Parts: sequence; C-alpha cells; structure tokens
Amino acid sequence: MGILAAAIAAALSLLIAVTAALSAAGPTTQSAILFVIVDALRSDHVSSYGYARDTTPHLDSLVAGAGARFTNATTTAPWTCPANAAMFTGRSPGRVGTDWHTYATSIPAHEDTLAELLQDAGYYTAGFASTYCIKGSLGFSQGFDHFDDTLALRPVDNKARAEEVNARVIDWLDTAWAAQGGDQPLFLFVYYFDPHTWYDPLPPYDDWYDATYTGTVTPEQFGVGESVVSGDLVLSPRDLEHVIALYDGEIRYWDEQFGLLLDHLEGMGLLENMLVVLTSDHGEMFGEHGHWVHGSALYEEVLRVPLLVRYPGIVAAGGAISVPVQNMDLMPTLLAYAGIPLPGNLQAASLLPLLAGETPTSTRPVFSEVAALTDPSHPLYWTAPRTPLRSMRADGWKLIHPLDGSGDELFLLAEQSPYEGENVAEEEPLRAGQMQQALLEWFFPYRIFLPATERP
Repeated sequence: MGILAAAIAAALSLLIAVTAALSAAGPTTQSAILFVIVDALRSDHVSSYGYARDTTPHLDSLVAGAGARFTNATTTAPWTCPANAAMFTGRSPGRVGTDWHTYATSIPAHEDTLAELLQDAGYYTAGFASTYCIKGSLGFSQGFDHFDDTLALRPVDNKARAEEVNARVIDWLDTAWAAQGGDQPLFLFVYYFDPHTWYDPLPPYDDWYDATYTGTVTPEQFGVGESVVSGDLVLSPRDLEHVIALYDGEIRYWDEQFGLLLDHLEGMGLLENMLVVLTSDHGEMFGEHGHWVHGSALYEEVLRVPLLVRYPGIVAAGGAISVPVQNMDLMPTLLAYAGIPLPGNLQAASLLPLLAGETPTSTRPVFSEVAALTDPSHPLYWTAPRTPLRSMRADGWKLIHPLDGSGDELFLLAEQSPYEGENVAEEEPLRAGQMQQALLEWFFPYRIFLPATERP
C-alpha cells in the first residue's frame, strides 16, 4: 500500500474511532436546542465567512460572534432531500437510500432520526418545514411531537418566506409551548427556504445590492434555473451580477427574519441557555464549471456550507475552526451535548471535541455524492447529472469520480481559495488511483443501490 493510501486508510479508521468514542462525550444537562437549516445558503456569501457584502449581520453577531464557526464544512449531497436525510440520521444519503427516486420516503421508518432520539430522551420536539423535500410524509416528521409542514407544499414561484415561517414558529411558541408549561426541554427545528430560487427578494431587498441594473433579466425569467441550464437564457456578465445581487438580497432578507426569531426567543427567556446550531443543506452555483443552481455537480461552490454553533458558557465565543467537517456531524453533536447514547451505525462524528478546543492528531476525509437521472420525464431531470458522482477531499486534494468510468477529476485546492482549478488527474495518476480506491471503499457498502450498469 502506498504512503497516500495508507494515510487515507488511517484517516478512515480515525473516522470510525472518532464516531464511536468521542461522540458520546459531553454535558448531560438538557438545555433547549434550536436547529436551523437555511436552504441553498452558500458559505462564501455569508459575511462572517469573508464575503464583501454585509449579507448576514444578525447571524454574524448573534451566532458567529457569540459562538463558533466551522470554516471548512461540507455537505453530503448537492440537493435538498438527500442532504437533509443525512443530517437527520447521521448517515450518508446512499446508506439511507435517498436519491432522486425516493420522493415517497426520503427517510425510511426504520432509521433512527435526531428527533426520535431526542424525543426518547425526554425532549419535546417541534419542527417547522417550508419545502416539499422535508415534508412529514417523506419521513422527516419521525420523532416530532409537533411538525408543521403546511408551508412545504407551496410551489417555488410562491415559496414560503422566512417571515411566514417565523409567524408559524412564534405563534406556536406563544400558545402551545407557553401552555405546555416547560416541563420538558425543547428541541426546536426551523427550516427556512430563502434564499432558494426563485431569487425574488421582497422590497427593499430586491434592489439592496443592485439598484442601478437596467437589463431585462427578471426573477421570473431565471425561475428555478432551468432556463439558463438549457441555454434558453444566456446571461451577460452584467446580468449575472444582477442575479447574484438578487440571491444576496434573499440572504439579507432571511437574516433580518432570523434576527427577529432570536429576539423573540430571547424575550421568552429561552435563548440565554439555548444551544443554537445553523447550517445549510447545500450551496449554489452561478456558472462555475459550467453549472448552475444545484443538484448536478460536486464542486466546492455547491458543497461548502456554513456551520455555526452557539452555546453560552459552553462554546467559546468568536472561534473559527478550520478542521474539515460535514453538516451531518450536527446530528451526533446535538445528541452528545444532550448526553444521549448514539446509534452504532453512524457515519457522522460529534463535533464536541473540536468545540471544546481539542486539536485532532489527523483529519478525516469528507465525502459527497449525487445519484443520476436518465429519465427525461422526471421533473428534476434538468438539474441532475446523467451518471452518479462521488467525491472525496483529503489533505487538500479533491477527487470527483463519475461511476460510469468517464474519467476522474483531481484537484489541489489552494489554501487561499477552496475551489477547484486545474484538473491534474493525468499528471497525478498514482494519487488519483489511491484516492479512487479509498473513495470506493467508503461508498462500497451501498453500491447495491445503483443500477447494475452504473456500479463501479
């Protein structure tokens, strides 16, 4: 075995050991928990992650500034259903069995979910969904005492706005939860659909970052991105600037509403001792590598997500953690903080040691995946790849492996920029081969989910 392969194998073994040993450690006090997922929030468009625009002042001051920020967080999948299934189960989408064809059940009933384990430990669990992909009938309501997905059936051209989500959450807090008496610790899950397409922020955020645009591209024209993917809509550089400004306006609008929710929780006396975690299911692409929106690729623009943790008196304020992690790691992290034993089948690892200031002796690889769609009649055919894709990132190297054998892509990611540049797979065949072997070993247990013609 080569040096690189041995190092990768050791890192994989470390992942298993970390999951088994470190995940169970942590405080046993059952504080209230707020788990927030913001759909399609790309990390490099968050101010505290270095973005030039002040898109997230409330997130920055109330969470990033008061807690810890993971600067190297990756999602498991580039679209909503599988990424969220992984976050709820601590297991990768393929292991859970979530892909483009699992609209009937994204999380099977036999899976142990975060909400179920918290509920079993005595938490009152309440969830508020705002997109079809995480509605209750897909398995996301498992373990929730109260699950409101009435906003999840809205079409994207009339998407549920953050203020509508807030209204549902705040009304429930002021009525049902207030009447409940506080005999149980609260687990509150809130899912915001902004800034997902359409990029059509409400005034004044519609021209917050681009009040001088005189072109013809409108949110209606861009829609969910299908028009630009097909080539029917071709954006000039100035049009693209405007589209990105609309996306940023969506983020700024969401941030304002998020701040209002935190203000309300503070007014109820909940925020002071509440564990707050926030992440996104995936990022977004604006023509990089020839791809748009999300779902079709495994490049860093769509995989890098914000991940922030705030826990007064437990998590040090203002910290930035650069160790590679995945957003599904939040599942065992929340359980660890609550002192709840973990299932033995997790692929995610608790972030509690990192949040406690421990420095790992080595880092683990991060993996992502997306299934293929080859049926043109499928409603999401336009945004899905035609062959299954798998990716692995380790020690600054990134491998993207198409399972049809059409050719690996290998990149050395520079420290100053996390994004892919030149494909050096031909110049580094040994490294590419060793990483491919490690990647297939990671994904091997569930290659049965692929059609026979697509298995490696």
